[in-house]
Amino acid sequence: MGKPYFSELEQLEETYSFAMEMDIQRLIKAISASIFLPLLVVGSGGSLTVARLIVSLHQHFARMIAKPVTPLELFENSRVAQKSAIWFMSAGGRNADIQAAIRSAISNEPQRLLVTCARTGSPLATFASKYNYTDVFDFDLPSKRDGFLATNSLLAFTILFVRAYIDIFGNPGKLPPNFRGLMGFESTQDRFLGALRQQCRPLWSRENLVVLFGSKTEAAAYDLESKFTEAALGPVQISDFRNFAHGRHHWLAKREESSAVIALTTIKDRRLAQKTLSLLPTGIPAVEFHFPGEQFIASIQAIVTMLHIVGLAGEVRGIDPGRPGVPEFGRRIYNLRMSTHMGVDSRKDTNAITLAEQRKLSALPGSCDKQGQAVFLRQAYQFFIKQLKGVCFSGIVFDYDDTLCDNRQRSGDLNEHIAKELLRLLGAGLMIGIATGRGKSVKMVLREAISSVYWERILVGYYNGGDCAPLSADNHPDGTDATCPELTPIADAMRADPRLHKLFEVTIRRPQITVEASSVIPIPTLWSLANEVAHKYSPSGVTVLTSGHSVDILAPGVTKRTIGRMLSAIHHSSPGARILCIGDKGRWPGNDFDLLSEPFSLSVDEVSSDPATCWNLAPAGYRGIQATLYYLEHMQLTPEGLLLNLPASKGASS
Repeated sequence: MGKPYFSELEQLEETYSFAMEMDIQRLIKAISASIFLPLLVVGSGGSLTVARLIVSLHQHFARMIAKPVTPLELFENSRVAQKSAIWFMSAGGRNADIQAAIRSAISNEPQRLLVTCARTGSPLATFASKYNYTDVFDFDLPSKRDGFLATNSLLAFTILFVRAYIDIFGNPGKLPPNFRGLMGFESTQDRFLGALRQQCRPLWSRENLVVLFGSKTEAAAYDLESKFTEAALGPVQISDFRNFAHGRHHWLAKREESSAVIALTTIKDRRLAQKTLSLLPTGIPAVEFHFPGEQFIASIQAIVTMLHIVGLAGEVRGIDPGRPGVPEFGRRIYNLRMSTHMGVDSRKDTNAITLAEQRKLSALPGSCDKQGQAVFLRQAYQFFIKQLKGVCFSGIVFDYDDTLCDNRQRSGDLNEHIAKELLRLLGAGLMIGIATGRGKSVKMVLREAISSVYWERILVGYYNGGDCAPLSADNHPDGTDATCPELTPIADAMRADPRLHKLFEVTIRRPQITVEASSVIPIPTLWSLANEVAHKYSPSGVTVLTSGHSVDILAPGVTKRTIGRMLSAIHHSSPGARILCIGDKGRWPGNDFDLLSEPFSLSVDEVSSDPATCWNLAPAGYRGIQATLYYLEHMQLTPEGLLLNLPASKGASS
């Protein structure tokens, strides 16, 4: 198993060039969707090193809490997925642990999920791709598969994520164009290795290594410890410079003759490190490895240097770290299935909360009595399902973005499978309403996807219901760049304030003002800023709502509920005709909060805390257009109207 370790190190230069030239726009989009969320990064072995570096990147740039976790940690604590983004790092995407972890995570529906894999078509990526809200970034390394230890995949992941974060946040510290520029080679990699061999010489006479690090070299220190252990090169203890001061130094007092110290330093922490080393007993070999690169360039330099030190240690110990030999008991341990041996009770719990109930429970404030609420929600859920099954609907109103189209593409195109289902409903005589924050762009897309025969039976509520008309109407929507009187003071204030120009991109229409961030600003912050301006310059009645990518300021009386009411009024059936509403942003201040406050409403993503309506009944992991399709595929058309027949088992979780 494996291949010669030094042959892998010789491929690092090619890997660096490969990672620097790769198109990373998909990765940038995936990271951008998660940068304002708490983050869990999952990995094992070398991929856990990558996880630690990504955590450092996320905390430094996004200023959000992040944590590296093993597959077992995530598997045992998968409920934390509900409020977080989860990223999976895997070189091959085949090991059973990470596959079990991703299944557990998806069943608990994280806010975002990303799989990054150094092999295309892996089982991990294939599974993740079944869910439309997940992102997959996979590629094939020119160096092919790593040996026993992570080497080229580790470098590639590191370069790709550093590049992505720098691109998103506009950090001026660009990566060197080539590997030699990164490592400061004067001539060849052999000369670099020779100098490193000489520098490490004092270390090899000692059995134990104590590795001290700062924030930018933490990942490198953990990787050194991991590889020394995995290849049986020797025991390594790691600590940051100040945690070492809180008792860990005592090891050297009792094990002076068998220990040596490595200090990984950067420009920021070098003075502290050198002062620490100067206070050690003189008989203990202490070697400083300094990495002069700015910010995360130093992190990469440290990781690459530690990869070479592992090779040098193997050279001295007579062990090739790339193929140290794997014992049979080790293979058996590796092939254990944690999902089989974690003591999960397979007996059916008749009191287990359904997934729909769990989603509602998650919408409640964290401080409330959720155990008591769960009993109440069980009754509310059963009542809602009973009502839903007993109603024949005469019309249906959909939100547009992330309900009928995948907003990650930002093209606004109607999903082709959803278009097919809409045509089925229209062909049977059903009336359809579409409520959207967009204007003319939605009209063009709908007209292109749906035959003009049906345009009269589609009522579109442009600008969040502020401009309603059949799809057949050529004179709607009103796209003029002028607001109604109630919104004019807000629009004027936004035009006049130079500070806001740097933060907002503003689109003005008569019933609404749409605000998008022109810099890296999270939607909640954008909503708060827009809300502040709106209420400062306009009388009461103005509403400020959020979508997945923007904030809409609506004139008094503008609501997506208008579409459903108009459908009821113009339909040929009785005045009490039932309308089904489907959207994605049902939680306040989401722009579907009003729409999904109607008595019969379903969410394809966020739910409100209202127990009477706005339930999400889609299967675990289904979100957005995937959940909409699930609802559509279970709609049955009868002469009386539309019935919704959802299998109860699909909405349950264990």
